[in-house]
Amino acid sequence: MEFKEILKHCNPAAIFGARRVELTEGRGRGHRLVEVKTAAGLVATFSESKCLDIIDLSYKGVNLGFLSKNGLVAKNEPEADSFVKYWQGGFMATCGLRNTGGSCEVNGEFFPTHGSIGLTPAENIGVDVNEHEITITGTMRETALFGHCLEMRRKIIIPSSGAEISIKDTIKNLTPEEEAVFLLYHINFGFPFLSETLKLHLPDGEVRGRTTLAQEKIADHKKITAPIDNEPELVYFHSPSEKDVNVVLENCGFRVNINYDNTQLPVLAQWKCMKSGDYALGIEPGTSLIRGRKEELENGYDIKIPAFGKLEFGVNIKLRG
Repeated sequence: MEFKEILKHCNPAAIFGARRVELTEGRGRGHRLVEVKTAAGLVATFSESKCLDIIDLSYKGVNLGFLSKNGLVAKNEPEADSFVKYWQGGFMATCGLRNTGGSCEVNGEFFPTHGSIGLTPAENIGVDVNEHEITITGTMRETALFGHCLEMRRKIIIPSSGAEISIKDTIKNLTPEEEAVFLLYHINFGFPFLSETLKLHLPDGEVRGRTTLAQEKIADHKKITAPIDNEPELVYFHSPSEKDVNVVLENCGFRVNINYDNTQLPVLAQWKCMKSGDYALGIEPGTSLIRGRKEELENGYDIKIPAFGKLEFGVNIKLRG
């Protein structure tokens, strides 16, 4: 329907738009959010308090994302071994910028599990809605006195009458010293879109298990089961053979396409957690094998931003059907 026809029928805000809200109780008190809906039936919640990540995502009334037992937690300073107590999951959680993987210590500096950027509030936030698209922008900074200064500028574009989310990130090194940068788009699917009827299509290329158990079960890495009590999580690493990667998931009468550039994000991690109560599937384009900063650097990790330089990353999510 053309915009002028929408105006004849209703206030456009009834069918598409964005609004900024703040939680007032519980562990998430003070958490600032941007709620978005489109005329095609996409409903998404983005967190201003945590890297403009996607907390909730539904399409035509069907929930797609995984929300952990923790729910929304207004916590911004990581502590050693506290990840499992504060990580909320959400449809997309950004990990990095100086660590992805387990916590570690390098030259006396502590690096929390999956880094700090996902806990960083956005600033210079912009929310614009027009007849064509909804745009959300913001900046996150990861810094230290006498040390690093990394700036991530995020731009999110959503068609007002469509079901697509385009995320474009520019990471700048604002110091005169080269800086290793880590990034992982931790995209998490949950019930009811995640179920034993889900069909998962992954790109061609090498696949390997993270652990001995995962390698033993590699033949079933795409198989989704119903929740299983006490089932251990499994992680697989994919090395797509094509530059333009496309992951497809089908269930509930529609499909989700995740597209990204393999030259920016060379490793695709697949997190398969069929455990009852923690039932989730992660599709995670990233820059590393998520072994943690210490081990990655010891093994020749070479994605670095030169002095006063920048790198660009992004991922596109389309829903159809």
